[in-house]
Amino acid sequence: MSELVFRHAGKWDLVPQKEILYLESCNKLSKVVTVHREYFLSTPLQVLAEHLPADQFIKIHRRYIVSKLHIRGIGNTYILIADKELPISRQGRSELRDKYRMFV
Repeated sequence: MSELVFRHAGKWDLVPQKEILYLESCNKLSKVVTVHREYFLSTPLQVLAEHLPADQFIKIHRRYIVSKLHIRGIGNTYILIADKELPISRQGRSELRDKYRMFV
């Protein structure tokens, strides 16, 4: 599946996966941040992750899943996506190393 369907302003939006920047767990909601807008869903982050291709999305923190297409930089404790710094956990850093050839 290359598109996900989200409800926004009383209508259903078809969102291509390539437009998703990142997903964030916000209390009991999940926030999907795309190139054009944000969607708030009652679906848990882990359930959303099951519908995303593992080769394109990386869980960098218990609260964040990011798209590899939109990563602009990687710091020691954060990742840069669309000028926003998102935290990286130790386990997330390990997953980044598995997905990328990180030369140190």
